[in-house]
Amino acid sequence: MKKLKNNLPFNPHGNIFHWGPVPGKFFYCSVFAAVHYQYFRAKYKENWSETLWLFTKDSRMFWINNLDAIQAAGLKVFLKYLLPIKSRKKIFQEWRSYVKKLLVFQQKIDKTKLKKLTDAQLKKLWHDYHQLYIKFWVAGSVPELANYGAENYLREKLTVSVKEESQLNSVMEILTAPTRLSFYQEEEQALLKSKNLSQHQRKYFWLKNSYNGTEILPVDFFVQRKLKLNKNLSKEIKKKLTETLAKKKLVQKKYSLPKEIMAMGKAISDGVGWQDERKKYIFMVLHYEDVMLKEVARRFNYTSQELHWAWFKEIEEIINHKNLHKKLQSREAGFGVRFFHNCQELDAKQVAEFWQLYDSKAEVDVREVKGIVASKGQNSRVRGKVHIILDPAQASVFQEGEILIAPMTSPEYVFLMKKSLAVITDTGGLTSHAAIVSRELNIPCLVGTKVATKIFKDGDLVEVDAAKGIVRKI
Repeated sequence: MKKLKNNLPFNPHGNIFHWGPVPGKFFYCSVFAAVHYQYFRAKYKENWSETLWLFTKDSRMFWINNLDAIQAAGLKVFLKYLLPIKSRKKIFQEWRSYVKKLLVFQQKIDKTKLKKLTDAQLKKLWHDYHQLYIKFWVAGSVPELANYGAENYLREKLTVSVKEESQLNSVMEILTAPTRLSFYQEEEQALLKSKNLSQHQRKYFWLKNSYNGTEILPVDFFVQRKLKLNKNLSKEIKKKLTETLAKKKLVQKKYSLPKEIMAMGKAISDGVGWQDERKKYIFMVLHYEDVMLKEVARRFNYTSQELHWAWFKEIEEIINHKNLHKKLQSREAGFGVRFFHNCQELDAKQVAEFWQLYDSKAEVDVREVKGIVASKGQNSRVRGKVHIILDPAQASVFQEGEILIAPMTSPEYVFLMKKSLAVITDTGGLTSHAAIVSRELNIPCLVGTKVATKIFKDGDLVEVDAAKGIVRKI
């Protein structure tokens, strides 16, 4: 893509892709950033499109691309690596091997008395763990980038057999639906069956971790959740998965879909399930990063706030006694990265300018917005009060039966979504987190509205029409 005037990464009036804004701290995302401008290309000879990733002092992050560019990059990866079943299985098995090694490494950290390590030993522990985490991310990024390009590709191929737009959306939803348990469903089923909640807590204490921070959930958290779980949960999940498989066969027969189309849907579905499983292990990794980070902070007299503005590789410099206080403190007003084949760091002023430039603007006096139908839900038309949640930590103020509107959802939004009548997001597609979880919960969901968080206000009474993809004030 040609550079624009004033060295802008992409035209602000063009087709912009947003991920966020959502809560997040740079440190937790720094491996991901390095992988996508350096290590992924080295392994797979393909590249993410040019990217802005912005972080503010109040722990908000905003990822921005040109939509056409990221879809083009994603399509290359989809056709080359995710669609061919042999390639998909090979890369997935390679990724699973890194997962197993990470789990073993985490057991090692649990048994290590970090305070007794020499600086050299601490540095090696940090370095080796992150070299493994990089490999985990390189292989694990294949489905994510691929699915950005796969969705439109499948839609285009389907138009030969499915003519009406409403039917096309429904078929897309069915073909891309995952056919495996999400890790939240997995945990809930395990919790329901568990007779030893202390043991369950040791296995799932990381459940509410995110790119904004980590916490160790107490046993009582799981005690309280178990009391609220539906006793028929396992049967209902099994029934839902059986219905999903049946629907795939039904649409194949109804529209005489060729094997090639079904293979595309299966590849996307597998990719979605892979991404969900990946999140589970990322949340674990974040915990162990923080365990080691606390020792670095203690030993070298840094605050956690300072270290959360560091690149993962800068932690090694600190262990080598390099003084990064001034550098990290300068980032606290805002920090970002702009990367493609190399990476440029952005200061607070640049972050603010890019954020303002690329954030979606809402029109005045608009009473309805359209979005992509990600889930029709059990009732495709519902009415309720809006609650806009920019930070899932606000869970305590969200009431059962409200309509959740968010910039996008990430795993930490799940506990809110379970209480929602419907879910509306500014960004996302059929393979987004909001789409997948809403299908699991069987509630209406519209994604990609661009401006829902800006059009509506808390308390607005709205109607969500998931058949037509419209949410309107009433």
